[in-house]
Amino acid sequence: MEAALIIPLVILIIAGMIELGWKLCEKVEISSSEHTVYARELTEGGKLPPEKILRGRWYIK
Repeated sequence: MEAALIIPLVILIIAGMIELGWKLCEKVEISSSEHTVYARELTEGGKLPPEKILRGRWYIK
């Protein structure tokens, strides 16, 4: 009786964790590509030296 309740609950929790991880991964990829484009625009325009990008001090919102 207990296994009939626990096993589906565990499966739902694991599926939820996988879905959350998938969505967070997509969000990080989008954010990373936005930051890359922004950094490239700054360096190509001569507004920012490349050394600051390597130190991570270029992106402030």
